[in-house]
Amino acid sequence: MDKEYKYTFSVDQSGIYVIVVSARARSWFQNVRKFASFFGDDNLAVRINGTGFPKLSGARGEFNGEASWNGNKLKGLKQVNLFVVFLERGEQNLEFISSGSPLLESIEIHRVSKNKISVDPSEYGTEDGNRRPWFNVLTQNVGIVNVYAKATANPKTGKDDNDLQIRINGIREQNTAPKAHKYWFWCGRVLRGQLKIFKRTVGLKPGFNYIEFWADGAPVFNKLDVHVTMSDRIPSVDDPLWTGDFYDDSEEIILARVIFGEARSQSREAKIWVAATVINRRAAKTWWGKTVHEVILMDQQFESFNKDNDNRFVIENPLSDPTQKEDWIECFNIAKDILRGSIQNPTKATHFHDPRQTQEDFMRKFVPDGEFLKKIDNLYFYWSPN
Repeated sequence: MDKEYKYTFSVDQSGIYVIVVSARARSWFQNVRKFASFFGDDNLAVRINGTGFPKLSGARGEFNGEASWNGNKLKGLKQVNLFVVFLERGEQNLEFISSGSPLLESIEIHRVSKNKISVDPSEYGTEDGNRRPWFNVLTQNVGIVNVYAKATANPKTGKDDNDLQIRINGIREQNTAPKAHKYWFWCGRVLRGQLKIFKRTVGLKPGFNYIEFWADGAPVFNKLDVHVTMSDRIPSVDDPLWTGDFYDDSEEIILARVIFGEARSQSREAKIWVAATVINRRAAKTWWGKTVHEVILMDQQFESFNKDNDNRFVIENPLSDPTQKEDWIECFNIAKDILRGSIQNPTKATHFHDPRQTQEDFMRKFVPDGEFLKKIDNLYFYWSPN
């Protein structure tokens, strides 16, 4: 491409968007061999509506930063950047600045729904090459609540292997497994083709945030979910006050709200079973929803989340009553542990109710094809196929 290239597009409504840019850049040595340039590598950077992405180091210049394409790192290979920005309705401008002759392959624009970005990086192709940036999520005035990544890697013939690294705002996630490369979370000689999941609530406030995935060899990266937010305050166990949008919650926080709202006065076993109903509904992949948030926020499914419920304030601010702080912390820990698998799911339950309804009435109205499972404290649990 030329030294500058402008791309203009419009959006019909304001919101968070992801701009996917795929490009390649060659090293100075590759350019010398092709007589494209003498001792100059290819570089490419982008500005969105006049704003560029600064380097984490604070150094000046737009080339050779986390959000740019650098030929000496890529050596002709592809790098895919997902730029996550809030756009006002109307015309938008991407300005690409380059040196050398980088290759801009594609531009995609997608509106982010329900604060979640979900992508299969393998759909953008996997190439074999030495340590280089490969697939990056870069936010501008947008926060990141949590990150979920699923990948695998195999050993290669010879001394090297296939590896994948994750960096969060420049900090490399360590691999503590024996014989693993320290800063490669997915290490081929350890995994030997097995899947490994990275899942973390990162709680990064709106601003410039960089999630980078570096590849060595050709690892297989097949799922990436990033939960984003525009809120300056991300609810936490110590400060769970509702922001006004439950999609600002991490999975742990919103699941803890359900447990707290429905079973805070019940035993630990009952709390775990309430959490399990959400997990089981998500796994069923029916109209109940495909994510923890969708399941919980489905209209009229969890009474404490109903807007007209007298106890709604309890889930909006679980610490409104200081005497219930220990109950809230227990609910949060149960939510966290069942999502991570530290607590094994003990049941296939999908529904429950309290004594205000009879079992016969509940089964007739809500689970006619279902099965009663167990009564724990004041809660009755059932399984239903839908």
